[in-house]
Amino acid sequence: MNTAARMIPGTLVTLSPVGTKRTLDGFWTTGLRRAATLLIFVHGMGSNFYKSKFKKAFLATGPRRGIDVLTFNNRGCEGDVADERFTDCLADIDAALAFARQQGYRRVVLLGHSTGCQKITYHAARRRDPLVKGLILAALGDDLAIAQRDLGRTYPTWLAKARDLVARGKGDTKLPPKCLGFTARRFLSAVDPTQTEARLFHLAGPMTTFRRVTLPILAVFPENEQYACIPVHEAAAILQAKTRSRAFTRAIIPDADHSFHGQESTCAETCLRWITGL
Repeated sequence: MNTAARMIPGTLVTLSPVGTKRTLDGFWTTGLRRAATLLIFVHGMGSNFYKSKFKKAFLATGPRRGIDVLTFNNRGCEGDVADERFTDCLADIDAALAFARQQGYRRVVLLGHSTGCQKITYHAARRRDPLVKGLILAALGDDLAIAQRDLGRTYPTWLAKARDLVARGKGDTKLPPKCLGFTARRFLSAVDPTQTEARLFHLAGPMTTFRRVTLPILAVFPENEQYACIPVHEAAAILQAKTRSRAFTRAIIPDADHSFHGQESTCAETCLRWITGL
């Protein structure tokens, strides 16, 4: 049986974050003529630089719209998510931006999907890199609220167990699947209200890190977000009320789930139009 192969021309790249011997693989697509703007896609928990139709929608469409695209593995890719350190995202994104500078880009937009939203927002708040001209938050999640909902009455118990393990120097101990199979340290990073990652998009909290970002922001919500703890239109309104962005835009993609299945192209077109209008 003949099957059609979809080919996306591009270049495999290797990034080298400062302070580690580890390298990060990625894929870079350009048009026939190098664009002035590079979109850098930062994936979510346990994902990678290539395996989703959502990423491929940007890789295939971006260069045709005059926007080059780089996707890359961060240190939370695939199985490494269980024990990654959230703050490593600074060096990982720095490495992607160093690549952008090396290639002569004049503007960069950072797109985060899922936990990638926390990473690009934290980076923007801490680094304030002048090359970065905007952020796209795609399917952001309130991990603290999700854990409180899913663990229910056992949430305080698991929080206390994880804190005890870390205090006893056993932070690398793996927790059960109900705690995402994370190490105790990683679990606390995502769901302990005293930690930066957990607070970043806790919609019921002050969201102080998010409020430090004044860059233009596009927040894209899937209408059928399966991880949502409140309706997505309410989450979008909370973001708009709390942001200090000088140009905040929100969009809800109809009939889309967390990974935008079936609506990948619609979401990509929405994001690329926004970038073009910056």
